[in-house]
Amino acid sequence: MGPSDLEYTATLQALPKDLQPFAKELPFHLGLTTHPEGGWDDYSALAPFQRLPAYASECPGPGLAPELQSRYLRAHHRGGFFGLLIDRLDDGQVPLRPEWPRLRQALFDQWLQSLTEATGNEVLATEAIKAALEDWAEAVSNEKALLSRRRLSMAQYACLVSQKVSWLGTSAFCLLLAHGAPARLPAFRRAFDLLLLSSQCLDDALDADEDARLHGIGFPEALGHPPRGLLRTAPGVARLGAAVAREGGFHELSAWLADRARSLDESHAGKSSLQAEMSALALVAAVTQLYGGPAVTNP
Repeated sequence: MGPSDLEYTATLQALPKDLQPFAKELPFHLGLTTHPEGGWDDYSALAPFQRLPAYASECPGPGLAPELQSRYLRAHHRGGFFGLLIDRLDDGQVPLRPEWPRLRQALFDQWLQSLTEATGNEVLATEAIKAALEDWAEAVSNEKALLSRRRLSMAQYACLVSQKVSWLGTSAFCLLLAHGAPARLPAFRRAFDLLLLSSQCLDDALDADEDARLHGIGFPEALGHPPRGLLRTAPGVARLGAAVAREGGFHELSAWLADRARSLDESHAGKSSLQAEMSALALVAAVTQLYGGPAVTNP
C-alpha cells in the first residue's frame, strides 16, 4: 500500500460512520480506478505528487523534524483527496449521489484541520486553502469560456493548469512560508507549475480525441498544434522545471524532473514528425518566456 492509500485509511476512519462504506470506494466512484478495490496510488503514481512537501523541505541546513514533515504530508494527501473530489464533481464525470455534499464538507474539514496542525497557524492554513480554491474556481470558469472560443494561447493554458491544480501545492507552499523560507517559495512554485504543466501537456495530448468528443474541442487544437506536438512539449517543460528547481536549491525535485524528461524522450523516440517537433519547439519557447530559465533548444 502506497503513501496516499495509507493516509486514506486514516482519513476514512475519521469520517462519519455512515459515510465510510461509500467513501471506502471513493477512487472508484470518482472514476480514478476501474474497480471498487482500486486505490489512490493507482492514479497518482508520480513521486512529487505523492510527497511534494518532502521536496519543498530540502534545505542546506538542518531539515524539518520527521514528525513535522509527516504532518505536512498528511495535509498534502488530504488536500489531494478533496481537490480531486471537487474537480471530478465539477467536470460532471461522476453520477449524482446524496452522499456528495456531506463527504465534500468532511474532507474539506479534514484538510483544514491537518494543515492547521502542520503550520501551527490557523489563519495561514485558512487563507492558503481559500486562495487555492479561488484559483480553482477561476480556472474552471476560464477553461469553459476559453474552450467555447476554440482558441487559447500557451500563456492562458499554463495559467489554467497552475490555477486549477494549485490545491495540490498548498501544503508544500505553507511549509516554506511557516518554517523560515518564504524567499524560496517563488522558485519552488515556478518549478511546481512546470511539473504540473509537463504532466498536463502529456495528458491533454493523449486525451485529445476524448476531450473533443466531450467538449467539442481538445486542448491541442485550441492551442493550434497537433496532439503529438503537445505530447513532445512535455519533456521540454520538465527539463525547464529541472533547471528552475536546481537554481532554487531544490535538487531532489530537479533530479526527478530531469529523469522525467529523459524518460519521456526515450518513450517517444523515433515516433515523432517534423511538424510535431517544430510545434514542441514553439510551445517550449513560449513556456520559457513565461517562466524564465535557460533557453531549451531540444524539446
